[in-house]
This record gives sequence, C-alpha cells and structure tokens, in this order.
Amino acid sequence: MRASQIVNYFFTLLVICNPLLGISMLLALMQGRTLEEKRRTALITGISVAIILVTVTWIGIYVLEALGIRLESFQVAGGFIVFMIALSMLQAQPSRMKQSSQDQREATQKESIAVVPLAIPVLAGPGAIGTVIVAVNSYPGIANHFIITLCAILVALVLVFVLYFANPLEKMLGQTGINLVNRISGLILAAMAIDMLASGIAGLFPALCKL
Repeated sequence: MRASQIVNYFFTLLVICNPLLGISMLLALMQGRTLEEKRRTALITGISVAIILVTVTWIGIYVLEALGIRLESFQVAGGFIVFMIALSMLQAQPSRMKQSSQDQREATQKESIAVVPLAIPVLAGPGAIGTVIVAVNSYPGIANHFIITLCAILVALVLVFVLYFANPLEKMLGQTGINLVNRISGLILAAMAIDMLASGIAGLFPALCKL
C-alpha cells in the first residue's frame, strides 16, 4: 500500500466508525453513571472494536469463501450499507445500522454496554467490517495485512480517546458542531461508498465496463 492509500483507508474506516456517534450513544446509554464508569466503558469499547476489526482483517475473507459469497457481491452490499450510513450523517440523524429499540432497552439494564451495542453494531458495524474485508482483498500480502491491522488499532485508539473524553467534547462542540462535522464526513463517506459500489458492480458485470 502506498502512503496515500494508507491515509485514505485509515480515514475511511475512522469516518465509518463515527466517533461522534459513539459520544452520543455512550452518554445516552450511561445516563446517571459515574465518570469512572463511563471511562471504563470507553476503554472496553475501544479494545472490543480493535479485536473485531483485527479478527476480520485476518479471517474475514476465509469466512466469505466458506460461505460461498463472492467478494464483488460483498462490495456491493458493503457499499450500499456505507452509503446509507453516509445519508444518515448528511441528515444529522442516527445511523440506521444501529441496534433495535429492544436491544437498547436490554443494554441499559446490563452492567456494561461496551461490547453490545457500542462496539458492535454501532461502531464496528457492517460498514466497517465490509470496508476491512474489501481492503484486505484490494491489498493482498502479509505486509499489507499488518498495515491494515495497524490502521484498525489506530482507529480503536482514536475511539478510546474520543469516548474517554466524551463529556468535555460534547460540551465543547455542542450539538450544532457535532452535526456540522457529521455532515461534512457524510459527504466524503458517500463518495467513498459510490466507489465501493462501482467496483463491486464492475466485478459482477464486467460487460458493463465495455459499453
């Protein structure tokens, strides 16, 4: 992977994981909890996201092969999901890829919501998983696998930092600031999703590229 490709992949994955959405979810699901509990949850969430993304990096392709799913089909599905996330961000709405209301009610009754729903499906959801698998296929080789792994760990560290300081960050940015950043990120993410969709469609229907 070239430096520009590494930077592009890192920021794509970071935008899809959406740390600002994580702030809103963490504060909403942990109302009434102490600052220490929130920060412990932030650490566990970051570790969980790293484990999920690193695991997908190394075995995701093999799982698809075992299930008989073509990568091109996964690219189209992943691109569609990422585009839906981008639309939600452009409209400053919560992602449609979140947990159901029943899952959210159950999560608030548990001691920790760090793994479910925060780590998965909110942060390391279908869009992030799809992006990792597509990157692994696009940049084969052990060295690139380690680079993709490092990017996943760096994204998880950013998530830990943002969630750890969720309270002061929300006060500093305000809802208007969060919405503005989400809209800008959503526009960039939509363009990346279209690239992913186009690549998958071209692989499924190569004849279309010759028209």
